[in-house]
Amino acid sequence: MIPAKSFFIVCLFLVSGTFLWARNTEGETAETGAQDAQAPGREDREEPVKKEFRLKNRGFEISLANIGLSVSNDFLSSKDVLGIGPFGVLGNIAGIIRDPESFAGDKIVIDIDDFLQNGFKMGFGLDIKPVSFNFNFKDRWGFGLDIAHIKAAGNVSISKNAVTLAETEDDKFGAGAAVFADVGIPVFFRRNEFKIRIRPAVFVPLFYAEPGVTYSNRPSSEGGNDGVRLEVKYNMDIYSVISLDGIENGVLSFNGWDIPRKNLGYDISLGVEYPLYPWLDLGANIVNLPVPFAGARLYHYIHLEDSAYIDTSYIDIADMANGGDFPKDAYHYPEGIDPQYLYRSGGVKIYRPFAMLFYAAYRPFDSQVVTFIPSLGFSVNFLYPKPGAVEGGISARLDLANIFAVTLGINYNDRKWKNSADFVLINLRAVEVDFGLSMQSPGFRKSWQGAGFGLNAGVKIGW
Repeated sequence: MIPAKSFFIVCLFLVSGTFLWARNTEGETAETGAQDAQAPGREDREEPVKKEFRLKNRGFEISLANIGLSVSNDFLSSKDVLGIGPFGVLGNIAGIIRDPESFAGDKIVIDIDDFLQNGFKMGFGLDIKPVSFNFNFKDRWGFGLDIAHIKAAGNVSISKNAVTLAETEDDKFGAGAAVFADVGIPVFFRRNEFKIRIRPAVFVPLFYAEPGVTYSNRPSSEGGNDGVRLEVKYNMDIYSVISLDGIENGVLSFNGWDIPRKNLGYDISLGVEYPLYPWLDLGANIVNLPVPFAGARLYHYIHLEDSAYIDTSYIDIADMANGGDFPKDAYHYPEGIDPQYLYRSGGVKIYRPFAMLFYAAYRPFDSQVVTFIPSLGFSVNFLYPKPGAVEGGISARLDLANIFAVTLGINYNDRKWKNSADFVLINLRAVEVDFGLSMQSPGFRKSWQGAGFGLNAGVKIGW
């Protein structure tokens, strides 16, 4: 008989090596839309660790207008533009609105060293969850329905090799973006001491594009002389659920019945939690685990392809010194963007971003009032030039009787450092108001200087 604790730990490591695939055997695109797999900010146990007053969880709940918005970069911060740090901005919002010029610095200061060392990265995200229903039977089991949840995410990057004109071959960068809409059925139940969460979902990708720009700097003798060839190529396919061929004329053809027949995909999110000790829970979250042979497909796409280069092997310095013309073969640049609107008969498979995160919930005072939540895991997201990344961080939660709560976190998720403060402003069981703010950036130092911000808010009602 294997002890439950040992069995749980073995299962975590076995699961972590499974389903890590993001492209099909045909080399088609696999995952999309950046999703955060952060450790849970609030997980209520069936029984409190100590006998303490806590407002009961709602048995029936409707979540309304839950919205999240974020934007970040690793180049410019509020300190660079306004001359004051992000905390100064937050503390003087009213004054900035009345007289913006009085809060601006003498000039915009740009740290060019950051640009040369790191290149440029920018990201954005939008989550819209119009309505969700949840039923909870005494915290023992429950189910719900998430309707028309929409997630949009994207990023733009320029590699440091391209910025510094360093010698390299096929350094990939560019822009990636995706928009998904989904319907999910979250379910939870308890089995022995385990709490298990499952969320099967059906989704449709509305828009999808992977980074498709490469930079190279290599020796060249194509022109007859020894030289170098600096080249930037772009080769991108931008997929959409409907044809964008008539977008210039403002006419889009759309057949709504094509979506359920052609475009739907399926995936599952999983969560397992085990109370190892009364003061310590261990858990794992898996987000967007693909269902084999059930990936979404997109058929309409725009193809963009061209290059810009300069090849010094074609340049004869002596000839040019004697009045010769600059050789036309030595350079090329696109004279305009000429998109091709195409249709792929077999479609391309689209999967959402995958993430797996292990976490612990540590209650140092043997009470739910204070909880520390360290986490560590990884994600696979082909919207970025480098699909794989390590994720994790630490959060601390103060929970006052399930009426007011605040969670402070420093986490690296979705390729950004996020310094967050999430509040349950008030929970009266019949109604709950949630609000959160974050400072974020791909660079840790910039994340504290106001190089990006996030905002989320939502309302829950029920009993």
